[in-house]
Amino acid sequence: MIIRKLVKAGQASHTISLPKDWLEKNNLNKGDIIYIRELSDKELLISTETKTEESALKREITISIDGKELSTIQREITSAYINNYGTITLMGENIPSLTKNIRKILHDFVALEIADQTSKHIVAKDLLNPEEISIDKTVRRMDMLVRSMIQDCFAALENPKLAQNVVVRDYEVNRAYFLLLRLLKNALTSKKASDLFNLSNTQILSYWYLTINLENFADAVKQFMEYLNREKKKEKTKKVFQFVQKCYLDVMKAYFTKNKKIADAVAVQRKHLLKQTTDLSPGTAELLKTMTTLTNNIARQVIDEE
Repeated sequence: MIIRKLVKAGQASHTISLPKDWLEKNNLNKGDIIYIRELSDKELLISTETKTEESALKREITISIDGKELSTIQREITSAYINNYGTITLMGENIPSLTKNIRKILHDFVALEIADQTSKHIVAKDLLNPEEISIDKTVRRMDMLVRSMIQDCFAALENPKLAQNVVVRDYEVNRAYFLLLRLLKNALTSKKASDLFNLSNTQILSYWYLTINLENFADAVKQFMEYLNREKKKEKTKKVFQFVQKCYLDVMKAYFTKNKKIADAVAVQRKHLLKQTTDLSPGTAELLKTMTTLTNNIARQVIDEE
């Protein structure tokens, strides 16, 4: 850490000296321009270059698809989306044969639309207007989707055909998840974005951690649905899953109301719930334990918040 004292310069200004090593590293001399950006009420960022909001919106990235697995292409598109690239261009000789799969991947992301396509490239543009998005409402939508997935699991015990509803809702959870990661990362790196959403860095971190736990919980519910049909002790499984559901509903109530007492009550139930999974099949037991841990993570988050 480098400490400097403020030195009064004129009637209304103050100055500080910059570290010599930093000046030399960036080849800065008397008369050169540096840029100061306000990150928060107590933080300033000093930089040698300016990054305007307009240039951030125009960020472009080109992804070569030749010689890559489809899963690798998907991960690179996901990374570009989360890192707020406004234009994503996919280049390669295999565009025609992969068009259907690439279109399916792009559809996983909110407001990412194909703007141009030829035999050698696909151009996707971000049409999202952050001013029309509420982070809190999007988080609450994720929560409601997870609740619906849990209810559909119970319904599928009576009618296996309803299992597909769990898959569809998990897909919607994923779309909300990627959207939130994109918005939160932008808010973390852009003061304009953090001001737009009225978020402090602590709040961004809180939303980020909650979002990850909700998405992982939804994935566990989806996998649990697949194990249900093979589980021999269906009634015991249903009973434990009802307990998991209650803990999830309680912890989300605790999160939205900032109720530490309810959150602590959920955390206390963890050991009891884990004991109930001991005589279930390994796959089912592991997924129930995972859901319990994720619920406990959210409870811990509520308890630790100041």
